[in-house]
Amino acid sequence: MAEMLIVKAKIKEVAKECNVGGDVAEALSNFAHEIIKKAAERAKANDRKTIQGKDIYVGEKKAEGEMLIVKSKIKDVAEGFNVGGDVADALNQKVTWQLMQACERAKANGRKTVQARDV
Repeated sequence: MAEMLIVKAKIKEVAKECNVGGDVAEALSNFAHEIIKKAAERAKANDRKTIQGKDIYVGEKKAEGEMLIVKSKIKDVAEGFNVGGDVADALNQKVTWQLMQACERAKANGRKTVQARDV
């Protein structure tokens, strides 16, 4: 199993409108791994050794909300790259958005519980 990047206890606090299945944390962590991998590719394409927040999320920066990401684990996943100070917040915004989209998919399918397949 890959390094778990998500704080399981915080998922329910973010997905207030939905119940959360036991497999959602791992699915979100896998999603975060893919995001970091793609961000590393962007940094490399721009001849940088540091992954920046803009490699992950380009949009309005929001500081509110629960932190789903384990910041100390990001560096382990970003093998061979340095990690900018804004990466955790950008990754958290992206993962939170994905969780909210998963909640909407579950509702659209007539379910109150978010499952890994919704992520």
